[in-house]
Amino acid sequence: MIHISFGSACHLGVLADLPTIGVGKNLHHVDGLTNSSVRELLEAEDNFNVDFIPLVGDSGNTLGAALHSSKESFKPIFVSVGHRVSLASAVEIVKRTCKYRVPEPIRQADIRSRDYLRKHH
Repeated sequence: MIHISFGSACHLGVLADLPTIGVGKNLHHVDGLTNSSVRELLEAEDNFNVDFIPLVGDSGNTLGAALHSSKESFKPIFVSVGHRVSLASAVEIVKRTCKYRVPEPIRQADIRSRDYLRKHH
């Protein structure tokens, strides 16, 4: 059984014994976090010039971070630790690998998988 905060990045990292980072385009509603509450945090005047917002659930646990990954990006992406990577390191790696909204390795995998499916199905 996988723990509720043990996502697929963490699961894969543990199985492969590799450092991993969780990145998502959509927020998973867990521990009291909702799209509207995160939107309020991102739009708060105090957070206007910050790079990322820690996502703290009702339990008091920091579950990840919401960040605008590029200057052109309006919608945030959501970053969480996977395995053997701190949240601060995960956020920094994600920010450094974003040309667009989604980190480039994920973006390229998405482009190539869609191309493959279009050609073979």
